[in-house]
Amino acid sequence: MTRKRKDEGFIDELLEFLLIVPSWVGPPLALLFYLVLRFLLPAVLDGGDEKTAIVGSVFGGLSQTLALPLAGVVLFLWLIAEFQKWRRRGLLNSQSGLDSIRNLTWQEFEHLVGEAYRRRGYAVQETGSASGDGGIDLSLSKGNERVLVQCKRWRTRRVGVKPVRELFGVMTSESATRSILVTCGSFTREAKLFADGKPLDLVEGAELWELVQSVKHAKNMGNSPGKPLTEIPPRAAARGAMPDAAPRCPACDSPMILRTARKGSKAGSQFFGCSRYPHCRGTRDKLGI
Repeated sequence: MTRKRKDEGFIDELLEFLLIVPSWVGPPLALLFYLVLRFLLPAVLDGGDEKTAIVGSVFGGLSQTLALPLAGVVLFLWLIAEFQKWRRRGLLNSQSGLDSIRNLTWQEFEHLVGEAYRRRGYAVQETGSASGDGGIDLSLSKGNERVLVQCKRWRTRRVGVKPVRELFGVMTSESATRSILVTCGSFTREAKLFADGKPLDLVEGAELWELVQSVKHAKNMGNSPGKPLTEIPPRAAARGAMPDAAPRCPACDSPMILRTARKGSKAGSQFFGCSRYPHCRGTRDKLGI
């Protein structure tokens, strides 16, 4: 499981839960708290011998007294969570380009990335903190998939191979499906070579803006757990053409785009690449449709 911050208590965990779940969950959860504390718990504590009955009566009375205030706390936390969700939606929708993203604070940058992936159909858990987070800022989940995300809000700095290695180590120790390193800047050649062929996606400035554009003004992309994401980001569509009968990606079943290899032994030849690149690196040979 993703490690929790040392100072995180029940209230923090409840707020975190309300940030992840759909908006309608809050009021029924508050009602459940009230019913359990007001009726169910006192009924369970009632009975037994005289000594047990006295203890049960005391704790049962306390439970009934606290039922309404604690239900109110749940509702209050739900309102806070909904306000934070509203602010994060506005934060993403207000971005006008990579320059505006680079002007965000480190915390706003994490919220932006989390909101972008939430609109991609993921449940997003924020695990970062100013005091350090063990290499994880966000934990994404959807179906059986669990993705760890680290955010580097560096305006011009190139991210080297060290943070990439560290994230890969955390991903392995946490038994996550894959991991993503997001930056406003770019990655060095060594970093890209290390990530190549691994379940580790490197998202640099231009690709981050592409991700934001692809989900901008969308409340939620509506992807159910396990269902592949089929939308094509604007810049990805510009890099290649999608034929009428585009093949499906062998890795995630998304539509594929016809591209041309720019380097390597197959430079100049055409192949099909996943429309979700760089989040999915699936490829097919043009002749092997």
